[in-house]
Amino acid sequence: MSFLEALERAKNAFLYKILLRFPYNKVRVWTLRKLGHACGEDVYFPADITISQVFVRNRGKLSLGDRVSIGPNVTLVLNSGANASRIRSHIQEKKAEIVIKADVWIGAGAIVLPDVTIGEGAVVGAGAVVTKDVEPYTVVAGNPARVIRTL
Repeated sequence: MSFLEALERAKNAFLYKILLRFPYNKVRVWTLRKLGHACGEDVYFPADITISQVFVRNRGKLSLGDRVSIGPNVTLVLNSGANASRIRSHIQEKKAEIVIKADVWIGAGAIVLPDVTIGEGAVVGAGAVVTKDVEPYTVVAGNPARVIRTL
């Protein structure tokens, strides 16, 4: 790793580990934008959100639309891999975008996996594991998340 990559990694780790946990939501939103993610207006997410990512290139992307509300202990998985495991050569690392459109509400403890789009006005129930796209104006819940009803 070059010096510049190490410096970028340290900066991004600081932003993620300190400022993304700041008690004031506007600072958390500013930090998310500084980390290179898209974040709309009037977005709320708690200080205990987990965004799984690496701190240098090819981190995966997160896009939050306007008025998105994310509950406590939500995990957004932008990349996932076997790290130093012996099976690493057999399993491809997954890095992809998560797109959360406008007016979405994600309940406490939900997990959103890579390469998922949550449509406008959708509701993700508490504890749901979202493995595939969610249509606009639908309510999903469960593991894996399934459509409960249409709004």
